[in-house]
Amino acid sequence: MLNRLPMRLPPEVYDFVRTLFEDCNAHVARKIAHMPTSHETSLDMSLIEAISQHAPASHRVAPDWIVRLETHYLGGGRHFGQWEVADIGFIVVWRDRGKVKLRKVAILQSKRLYPDEQGLEEDTPLDYMIGFGRLMQGDEEDLAAQEERVFTFTHESRYRALVSGDDQYQAIEAYEARRAIPVHYLFYNPLSIPWAQRVPVTERKRFPRNDVGVQVIRARALQLALRRRQGGYTPTYADVAGLNPWRLEVFVADELLRCRQGYRAKGPNDDGLVQVFSRRTGPISTAIGITIDRVSPGGTS
Repeated sequence: MLNRLPMRLPPEVYDFVRTLFEDCNAHVARKIAHMPTSHETSLDMSLIEAISQHAPASHRVAPDWIVRLETHYLGGGRHFGQWEVADIGFIVVWRDRGKVKLRKVAILQSKRLYPDEQGLEEDTPLDYMIGFGRLMQGDEEDLAAQEERVFTFTHESRYRALVSGDDQYQAIEAYEARRAIPVHYLFYNPLSIPWAQRVPVTERKRFPRNDVGVQVIRARALQLALRRRQGGYTPTYADVAGLNPWRLEVFVADELLRCRQGYRAKGPNDDGLVQVFSRRTGPISTAIGITIDRVSPGGTS
């Protein structure tokens, strides 16, 4: 949803947010590069942890501009199979000397790129019932973990947990049809493609520059592209790359903050805002808050 900006932000605000999320992007990309079989929930938590390193401190990025980040992990329902729309929600609040000028919302469904050698494997309700007992694997699982293997990512690697036409895919389509809040996909990728990692790890690799990493795309754009495919299709890295996704830091700083993407709430009691962030049965499990304050130079709001 496109919106006019209620006020102009200085370049320092965009630069600060972009640099911060660029660092978080690289943090998560290094993790999946180092351990290609990392589960989606683990990558979600790594992203939140990276962001939390910058929160809840306030950062003065210009003489009269302060940026504050917050993270709030809810967990629960989504991880027991009850929430099907998104994993992470962003809420951006802009204030001008204490008066709220803008509230923006974005919700993201995360998916990881699978190495070619791994079939679909994600957390299930049974995993949460077993709890920490998962750490006490049987002999067969222990022996399998000791076998030397190479995991590779290529342009034909797939986001195996994203299946066109399945229940979650249809739930996202239905949610966008009912609500004015667009859904975006958040894709976890390694630092570069192609990429290979040998396991068990004998030495930590010297990581390259993050040329791929965490990317974002409108769910609607992907759905339109997949209409040419039969139901049950799982998109490849090449499929998504061909749609020109945004890097995480570009999406947050240059799309969300500039009101090119996301949903603009009409006020604190906006129905869309309440549905996403103010109900325990909402469609997300983690919230990321970005508050931008224009204050008196050298002072507060």
